[in-house]
Amino acid sequence: KMRSRSENNDISVHAIAGTRVVILGLNLMQKDDESGDSSPSTTLSAMLSGLTVAEDANGADIAASESSLPEKNGQSPSHDMFVGYAIDRRDTSSGKSTSLNFDGRPIQKFHYGDYTVEPGHQYEYSVRRMIKAPSRSSYSFFSRPKYVAVGSPLVVTVTTEDPSTSKHGVYFNRGAAGSQAYAEKFGEFRKWHRVNKYGTPHWTSTINPLTIPDPAKKKEACAWLSRGLEEALLEFISQAKDSSWQLRVTAYEFTHKEVIHAFAAAVERGVDVKIIHHVKGSYRPKTRYNDVVKDKDGKVAKEWVPDKTTSDTQRAIDAVGFQSLDHARIWHHDTFIERHTSSIMHNKFIILLRDGKPVQVWTGSTNFTESAFYGQSNVGHIVRDEGIAQQYLTYWNKLALDPPGRSKRHSGSSHDEDAVPMDEINEQLQSDPAGAQPHDSITVFFSPRKTSDLLNWYADRMGGAADSVHFTAAFGVSQPLARVLNQDGKLSNEVGVRRSPRIARRIKTDDKLLRYILLDSQPSEHSSEKSRASAEKKGKGNDYCDYFDFKKLNSNRIAYGAVLSGRNEEVKNVAPSSEH
Repeated sequence: KMRSRSENNDISVHAIAGTRVVILGLNLMQKDDESGDSSPSTTLSAMLSGLTVAEDANGADIAASESSLPEKNGQSPSHDMFVGYAIDRRDTSSGKSTSLNFDGRPIQKFHYGDYTVEPGHQYEYSVRRMIKAPSRSSYSFFSRPKYVAVGSPLVVTVTTEDPSTSKHGVYFNRGAAGSQAYAEKFGEFRKWHRVNKYGTPHWTSTINPLTIPDPAKKKEACAWLSRGLEEALLEFISQAKDSSWQLRVTAYEFTHKEVIHAFAAAVERGVDVKIIHHVKGSYRPKTRYNDVVKDKDGKVAKEWVPDKTTSDTQRAIDAVGFQSLDHARIWHHDTFIERHTSSIMHNKFIILLRDGKPVQVWTGSTNFTESAFYGQSNVGHIVRDEGIAQQYLTYWNKLALDPPGRSKRHSGSSHDEDAVPMDEINEQLQSDPAGAQPHDSITVFFSPRKTSDLLNWYADRMGGAADSVHFTAAFGVSQPLARVLNQDGKLSNEVGVRRSPRIARRIKTDDKLLRYILLDSQPSEHSSEKSRASAEKKGKGNDYCDYFDFKKLNSNRIAYGAVLSGRNEEVKNVAPSSEH
């Protein structure tokens, strides 16, 4: 099982396993009143705050004076006061045990993430209280204080998900090649560059895994950043073994050599591969030798120039070589389908078929580029469900006809009146839902849509959250969602104590709801002012809200890049977990 909970008279532990992480919710059971009832309290938060283990300039552990800790019943805290947790992990299949306490120090968190687990393994966690050793008589004055684990261990057992066998296989890369953990592992390959952005030159440094000269280190760096995402995609493609298999693909950015070669290898195995890809450009004055070319009537001649995404993709396609001329011809003449009539063909999914029957789908946010695997934060999602795969195939078949993206009345398109646009097709394939979906169900929606009703439906789902919201927004937050985020939550301090003593100290509110919002970057005040002015001009200024409104609420915890937003200040350079 992926969830386990247990408690004794001293502590309680709630373990939740993912694919490559196990999260432990830890709590100390205190006797707070004469009745002996066990519960967390703000006293616990203050106690851990005062006993936080740090290092002085000599590397020795130091802690706040115990005299600064709260007294109870008129008595000062004793030396056997709780200072943290001792956590040991055992892999039940190999029997290998590992202490999660670095250098024997207590873990002083109520929410601990173990990012060193492997998929499909069963782990047993033993948790005990830690106290400072009652005597240091056997140590020198300058030695580190010693901490000891006391009490009976509380054991919880969980199994991490194996995405290669379950109905849903979800893969998150590490990405974020500028993260502290990546810099610590591969900082020796950092290079400085002088760049000129918006006319202002400045220096920037990068650790590009693809330019690391040591082949072994290069491979290690790419694998660390990918964390199984790239490998899972290549394995998904390789399932198509021979001519009895088919692959139906959509691609926006399509330049990653390993992925392109995987599709080319499938063609060589006899697999029927069809790839719809983005093709857009514009007509510009034709030039020759820096002179504008004119036709026989003296008018400026025009030529079609592809956009960068299109030209990069075409170069990557043309760079593939084949031993067989027949396979080369199939690759160039029978494999690719151009998508012209939408502004951006932003899809990236793969349907796996056997004997014409769809069986699996690869979807998610990952473009087929190096930056998608090694730089950006992305997800790949395999759905092993024939019904879902069929829905994707129906959509793919419509897309292959290259219909316009939006209805004429929305886009001003001059396409054939008989061509049914994708926004109408998508609503025919799956109408907008009403209310919450059935438990443990899967519903597929494709965009674009004719109206914003589906977006409002998502806002309703977010607004109905009882405990927490976990939300990612790479390209800003739309108005229906922003308005929900701008509503007060209802978080109590008791819940804050259970999560972390730092949150308990920082949040002073009656909210009972926490929303975790992940943005790609900190929004611009200038852009916000322009958008607000535009809304006011349209008579919608009273309803307008954005990041600069909802960031003020205590119930919203906002992160972007390596920056964590607090209530009244923004704390920069917050390092992510070393394995995150």
